[in-house]
Amino acid sequence: MKPRRKSWMLITKRWAPLVMGGMALQFNLGGCDPEVRDAVLTGLQSTLSTLLTTVVQAFFLSLQDAGTTSQPVVQVIQDVAQSIFA
Repeated sequence: MKPRRKSWMLITKRWAPLVMGGMALQFNLGGCDPEVRDAVLTGLQSTLSTLLTTVVQAFFLSLQDAGTTSQPVVQVIQDVAQSIFA
């Protein structure tokens, strides 16, 4: 199998369930009571928004320097470890 085709298959395999679920949700909510549909969509929106915010915050926290801490014992252990392995 060609590398380009293999990567395309992986992308399709990952996104196909999401697309199909979105289409099913759209068709199934089309005939619902507007209040129920709005409640479900608002819940999905807030959940996905919170999830995305959490992922972005975790990414930037992982980039920050973890070299200092407010706990003196932990700081001493880190300093000793750095001096040993430096």
